[in-house]
Amino acid sequence: MKLFTVGPTQMRKEIMEVGGQLVPYFRTPEFSEIMLDSDRLLKKFMNAGRDAQSIYLTCSGTGAMEATIMNCFTKNDKVLIVDGGTFGHRFVDLCKVHGIPHDSICIRFDEILTEKHFKKYDNKGYTAVFVNIDETSTGQLYDIKIISDYCKRNDTYLVVDAISSFLIDHYDMDTYDVDATIISSQKGMCIAPGLSVVVLSDRIVRERVKKIDIKNLYFNFNEYMKDFERGQTPFTPCVGICMEMNRALNLIEEMGLENLLMSIDKVAKDFRKRVKELPVTIPAFPLSSAITPIIFKDKIAKKVFNILKDKYDVYVNPTGGDREEYVLRVAHIGDTTIEDNKMLIDLLRKAIKEAKS
Repeated sequence: MKLFTVGPTQMRKEIMEVGGQLVPYFRTPEFSEIMLDSDRLLKKFMNAGRDAQSIYLTCSGTGAMEATIMNCFTKNDKVLIVDGGTFGHRFVDLCKVHGIPHDSICIRFDEILTEKHFKKYDNKGYTAVFVNIDETSTGQLYDIKIISDYCKRNDTYLVVDAISSFLIDHYDMDTYDVDATIISSQKGMCIAPGLSVVVLSDRIVRERVKKIDIKNLYFNFNEYMKDFERGQTPFTPCVGICMEMNRALNLIEEMGLENLLMSIDKVAKDFRKRVKELPVTIPAFPLSSAITPIIFKDKIAKKVFNILKDKYDVYVNPTGGDREEYVLRVAHIGDTTIEDNKMLIDLLRKAIKEAKS
C-alpha cells in the first residue's frame, strides 16, 4: 500500500516502529517528561510565544474545533468565518449548533481570498475570525497576513484551524497574533489519527478561557491546563499516539524545521510540474504544499480513484460534493519522494486511459 493522502499519511518507518511497541502506563513522571518535551517542540515549531498553553485532546480535529468554540466564545459573540470549502464550513455548522452569531465570507472553488473580501466587515463589531488556513477540500492556502491584519485593526480574536498546514507550510502564531491554533496528529506530524491539540495565546486564556463557565466535563480547557502543569491530562490520553508524537517532533528537530518544509515544498513542486504531462489541470489559486487538486475534464475522478486503489493499491484523496466526479487530491506529506511522484504519474496515466475506455 502507498498513501498519497493528506491524513493518515504514508508514515515513516521510525514512527511505525514506535507504533508497534507496547503502550506504556502513563501516570508516571517519565510519561510527563515525554509530554512536556513534545509540548516544548510543538510550540517552538509554531512560534507560539512564551506564555502560550496547549490542550491535548483524544479526539478528531472537529472535536478540537468544537472544544475551542465552547471554551472561548459565547452567544454574546459575533464571529466572521472564512467558508471556502468543507472544513471552513464546519466552523459554520459548529456555530449554528452552539448558537453563536456569525457571518461567512464564502469563497468559490476558483476564487482567491484577498483583502477586498474583508473590507466590508471592518468596524462591524466582530469579536473573532475563524479560518481553516489551508482549506483541505480545495488545497487553497489563504494569506494569513491579510486575515491577521483585519483582526488587528478590528481588535478581534483569530482562531486558525491549521490541521493540514502546520509542519507543512510556514506557520507563525506570534508574528500573526493567532489566539488559538488547532492541529491534529494525522496531518503534518504524520502519525496515527486520534490526537488533536489546541494551542492558546495568553490573551485568550486570560480574557476568555478563565472567564467562561463551560458546562462540559471532558472538554473543559481549565482542567487540561491545570493538569498539564505536570505534563498530564485529566482523562486518559491516546498514549501510543503521544509516544509517536514525541518521536516525530524530535525527528523534525534533528532534521531542522526549515529543511522539512523545503523538502515537502520540493516534492509538491515536482509533482505539479510532472502532472502537466497528463490531461488534467490544477487550480490557479495559492496552494498549500500539503496537497495538489487535479481536475479532470471528463467525469472520471471516481473511476481513477478506484482503479488506483483496487488495481495498484495506491491511495489519493477523493473529493466530495459537486466536484467528486472531476477532482482528486494528491498529498505530498509523509514518507513520499520525487521517485514516488514518478511512479504515481505513471499510474495516473494508466488509470486515466482505463477510465476513459
